[in-house]
Amino acid sequence: MKQLFRSKELRTACILFYVILYIIWALKELVLQPFLTQYIAENSVPMIILSDWILKNLFWTLPAVLLIQKFDTDLYLSKKELFQKLSGWKEILPVFGYVTGFCVLSSVVSHRGFYFNADGLTECLTFVFVGITEEFVFRGFLLNATFTEDNKYLSLGLNALLFLCIHFPIWILYGNFIAYFANFGFITIILLGLFFSWSMLKFRNIWIPVGLHMLWDILVTLLN
Repeated sequence: MKQLFRSKELRTACILFYVILYIIWALKELVLQPFLTQYIAENSVPMIILSDWILKNLFWTLPAVLLIQKFDTDLYLSKKELFQKLSGWKEILPVFGYVTGFCVLSSVVSHRGFYFNADGLTECLTFVFVGITEEFVFRGFLLNATFTEDNKYLSLGLNALLFLCIHFPIWILYGNFIAYFANFGFITIILLGLFFSWSMLKFRNIWIPVGLHMLWDILVTLLN
């Protein structure tokens, strides 16, 4: 995989970051989360959301931002470009519209009519930071660290695979790991990873995949 990286130091940083993050997050989901839910949160949704917000920003967002800062000159998109002010709304808004339309149509077909899950409104609070934390890690740093025009398919494929794997612990926690593979639900995660990656590369800005990620999670929660 050496050809993916512009420097040995960057390669080491990417591998260590992902491995350490995966181990920490797997332990959090499989060991700490049940404890938080049962003994600390006492079924208090706000407390669960707060604990997730703190832990995700501590182990996901902060390290990703620091790595983007450190390897700024080695990344495909520099920090300045990555966080630049959004422009070109005429191109951006239709993408959000397509995602909204797809989710609504899928829900209508699945439920044979309009369906709205009011119980999911509280859960939607978590998606405000989920979109930021996951996109900063997977697109802002990992994809940004490996992508070049010469290896774009390899980089995109690897990023989608890593994005899929990070979901394994929570699937195991809720007992639907096998189900996601049996019903090919894992393919949706791969396609989403590719879509979010495309959006960052297309618009050359991290806030586009962040917004799309939030929108997708919210719509899927409320309409399914």
